[in-house]
Amino acid sequence: MTPTDLAALVRAAATDVLTGRGLGTDAVPVEIDISRPRNPAHGDYATSVALRAAKRVGVPPRELAGWLVDDLGARAGIATAEVAGPGFVNLRLAAAARGALVGEVLAAGRRYGADPAAVEALRGEAADLVRDDAPVRVSTPAAAGTGATVSTTVSTTVRTTVATVGELVRAVGVDAARYAVLRSSGASSGVTVLDLAALTVHTSDNPVHHVQYAHARLCSLARNAVELRMTPGRRYELLDRPREGELIRTLGEYPDVVRTAADLREPHRVARFLETMATVYHRFDESCRVLPMGDEPITEPHRARLALASAARQVLANGLDLLGVSAPERM
Repeated sequence: MTPTDLAALVRAAATDVLTGRGLGTDAVPVEIDISRPRNPAHGDYATSVALRAAKRVGVPPRELAGWLVDDLGARAGIATAEVAGPGFVNLRLAAAARGALVGEVLAAGRRYGADPAAVEALRGEAADLVRDDAPVRVSTPAAAGTGATVSTTVSTTVRTTVATVGELVRAVGVDAARYAVLRSSGASSGVTVLDLAALTVHTSDNPVHHVQYAHARLCSLARNAVELRMTPGRRYELLDRPREGELIRTLGEYPDVVRTAADLREPHRVARFLETMATVYHRFDESCRVLPMGDEPITEPHRARLALASAARQVLANGLDLLGVSAPERM
C-alpha cells in the first residue's frame, strides 16, 4: 500500500463517517495528507484530516478523529488506528498490506514511478540544467585548481570558481558532474554551488557514490543469491521487522516524489530521495540478513527479504535512470 493508496482509503473512511452521521462530505479536504511520524513507535503513517475537517462540520477534532479510527481500524490493510494529540490519526499497516508493495514494484519493474508526463518534464528540466555551457560555482581547497578561471574568490580555506558543466565533467566525470548539478536545490534558480572535494572521494560523503554503491551492493547480493539457487519469495507478510518496514515505506514514496519533482520542476527532489533510499537500505542490510550463512537453510523470511532487496535495487535503478546517471552493477 503506497501513501497514495492510503490517502484514498482515508478519504473513503472520512466520507463514510460523515455521511453516516448526516454531515456534509464537502468538509473532506481535496488533498488528504499522509505523512510519516517522526517516531516510528507512533505508526507507519499519520494524517491530520480530522483536524482540517472538524471545524467545517462543527465537531471537536478528537471526536472526529475517533470516528475515523473506528472506521479505519475495521478496514482491510490497517493493523491499528489511534487518535493522537489534538486530533491526528496514527495508522499502522498490516504486514501483508505493507509488504504487498514489494510485489507491485517487482511487477512494474522499470515502469514503477514512471508517470510518462512527469518523466518527460523532469528529463527536459535536467537537460537544460546540465547543458555543457551551464554555469556552476565549484568550491575547492584554496591550493587546488579546477582549470576554470572565469571568476575566482579566494579565502583562507577555499576558493569558489565559476565554471561550466562541461568543465566539471572533465574534472570529475559525467556521472558525478550530472548528479551533483541535479541534486543542488539551487540548480533550478541558476545558483549551483558544488564541493569538488566531495565529488572525488569514494565514500558516502560523495552523494553519487553513496547511491551508486548501494545499487552495486544490491546487484552483488543478487548474484550471490543466484549462486545459492535462491529466488525471491512472495510471503511479503513476513517482512514485519522495523527496518524492513522502513525500507518498504521508502519504496512507496518514490512515485509521489517523482510527481512532485516534475510539478515543481525540481529534479533535486529525486536525487535527495535516492540518497535517503540508499541510507535506509544500508540500515536494513545491517540488521536483516538476506542470505543464509554457512549451512543455514534457505527460509521463507530469507526469500521475502531477497524480494525486498530486489525491489530496492529496482527503485534505485529507476531513479538514477531518470536523472541520466548510470546504475553500476559493480564498484
